[in-house]
Amino acid sequence: MVLTEADKRAALEAALNSEALARSEQLRSFLKFVCEMEMEGQANALTEHLIGTRALGRREDYSPLEDSSVRTRAHELRQRLHRYYAVEQPDSSVRIELPKGSYAPKFVTVIAEPQRESPAVETPVRPVEKWAHRGWLFGFLAGVVLSAVAVIAWTSWKSARDQSSPIRQAWSPLVQNGSEVLICMSTPLHLLVSPFMTQTPEESLKYPAPAEVYPLFSRFRPLPKDARLEMQPVQKALMMGNVQGLTRVSALLQSLGTPYQVLPESSSPLAAIKGRNAVIFGSPWYSRAVSVLLEKTPITFALDDESKEIGLVERSPQGVRSFLPKRSARGEYREVYGLISVLPSDSTPDSPHTVIVFSGLTSVGTHAAAAFFTTPANLQSLAERFTKEGLHGWPRSYQVVVHCRASEDTQLLSYEYETHRILAR
Repeated sequence: MVLTEADKRAALEAALNSEALARSEQLRSFLKFVCEMEMEGQANALTEHLIGTRALGRREDYSPLEDSSVRTRAHELRQRLHRYYAVEQPDSSVRIELPKGSYAPKFVTVIAEPQRESPAVETPVRPVEKWAHRGWLFGFLAGVVLSAVAVIAWTSWKSARDQSSPIRQAWSPLVQNGSEVLICMSTPLHLLVSPFMTQTPEESLKYPAPAEVYPLFSRFRPLPKDARLEMQPVQKALMMGNVQGLTRVSALLQSLGTPYQVLPESSSPLAAIKGRNAVIFGSPWYSRAVSVLLEKTPITFALDDESKEIGLVERSPQGVRSFLPKRSARGEYREVYGLISVLPSDSTPDSPHTVIVFSGLTSVGTHAAAAFFTTPANLQSLAERFTKEGLHGWPRSYQVVVHCRASEDTQLLSYEYETHRILAR
């Protein structure tokens, strides 16, 4: 089958509008540029420097030897295309491939094999997981949490019902008396950009958007002609990692038969948390409650003077130990840390109430912290570590550091135990 330019353009447009590439403008720009070059008969002219400057916006004097962004994007684009054709368009007759070791794409035809007749058997159809690729989403929290809670609660129910299970032991300070647990969600301050803020409440702050914001806004939303962009401070948007962590914790509490209430930090300040069992999602740079609670803990967040990176710092009589993030060549976080802090709810060490703080470097770290502390195998391993230190049960107060890896689009890829510190036995 000889492919026409129309066939190729149709395949390109379908890929550019796919879920696999929806969240990466750079990968779409990369794919569009190399495919346009191929259709113009100039595939042999594709070089790393040309793609970097024409597709990825690098300066003309950039050096591919020092900046591996083109190679990194090519590798990820191959994976995204594979996922797109495997999940979203398995029946596509024209596919785009990016062979390893080359930046020149290939348009290939796929002939579907004739299906053999077989007895009709109903098989469950697995829905495409679209939500995992969307990043920051507004207005979907309730639906995501409710649907995911049911799934996770079912998988943890058998373990949680056992009084000796690591989940019940680890969470017993919050659930043993059956009182309601307050889940506090911290929300960073954002500037909401909109062309429709002609009228706002008198007390609301509003600022004109700088000229640099207009082309950026137009890449994601159509901008009406002569529209004027305004920016308004808001503190209502939840980060995706915090939402994913909330899903796991709420499912676990449901499996334990423990009632809970979810509130934003603006409705549940630190004073409201004291004297209650609570779970807090947030980090010190945008949560006053977390900032106060972690201010004097041995493991906390601090700016590293040498690297100028915010990292986790563990202070002890033996000295200071730092856990610093690692970035990609483009400056994106690829390895970060999550922190679990189990603390007395009140300032007194013998407080009958407990607060668990899930925080992290980026929301990926927060997600990893919550994932670690809601997984039976991880808690069993942590309990064994406590036993080796001479404890007969779980300590009253402690902190755990989790090392995690993130994808380019800020999704949690993996996590593992890093270290822990017992604060009160």
